[in-house]
Amino acid sequence: MQDISVCNKMELQKIQHIVKYIEENYHRTIPIEVLEDIGCYSYRNLHRVFQNIFKESLGAFQKRLKLENGYKKLIYTNDTITDIAYIVGFESLQAFTKSFKKQFNISPSDARLHKLNIFNEYVNQYPENASISYEIIYLNPLKIFYQSIKTSNYDNNDIENQWDKIDGLYGKQKDVEYYGIIVDQPLITTEKHCRYEACINQEPHNRAFMSKEIFGRKYAKYIHKGQYESIEDTYRLIYKDWFFRSKLEFDNSPVVEHYVVHNYNTEHEEDFLTEILFPLKK
Repeated sequence: MQDISVCNKMELQKIQHIVKYIEENYHRTIPIEVLEDIGCYSYRNLHRVFQNIFKESLGAFQKRLKLENGYKKLIYTNDTITDIAYIVGFESLQAFTKSFKKQFNISPSDARLHKLNIFNEYVNQYPENASISYEIIYLNPLKIFYQSIKTSNYDNNDIENQWDKIDGLYGKQKDVEYYGIIVDQPLITTEKHCRYEACINQEPHNRAFMSKEIFGRKYAKYIHKGQYESIEDTYRLIYKDWFFRSKLEFDNSPVVEHYVVHNYNTEHEEDFLTEILFPLKK
């Protein structure tokens, strides 16, 4: 993560394992002892290091993931609010509603009823008749190796700088596949907490990379052509089309960008081609 001057590389590597575990188990009660075993720290030291990197406590991080994933399920799916409350790890609908209102200043039922309000300003920059096509595809599981950064509202400069650092460690190789994982929904997650994962599909000779498996499910594949600086316009078009034309149910899992044609295999930015992969509800 960025802003890690207070932590050495070993601390960061251990914290990344903690983050990965919490992300995979945010909906469960995680005993302190489990986190201590994963991080090889006392809980007090884990809390200190985590707070320095993320500017929030371990408990606040896990609770935020529960609520933000619940919010995504409210707007992306037709699941009942009660089911969503239990799926994301609350013991009752009442507990979910209370925490949700405290976090977002709106009830879960109103958030679903008025979900267009979240995207209204974002999508209204396109004419009403604008549309984009998609293809439903299944992608086999894939092991990837990644580095994660915090980036305010997915700032393109932050993302480019991270890829430049990876280039310095790994070099530019044409036979490697490159992916970006949009971990959070920036219209829901506070900008300062947004995270991006820069991923490659071949194991690097560097311990600074984490690994995990992605895909193994269906996606709606959209295409962005041209410079990365304009990719947000494609996202606006995707959401506008989804709201007014599509009957897709998205999942709360992260969106994946697959950089098919990029500056390693073409000299012309207008030829860049990025697949934007929205996970579909299982």
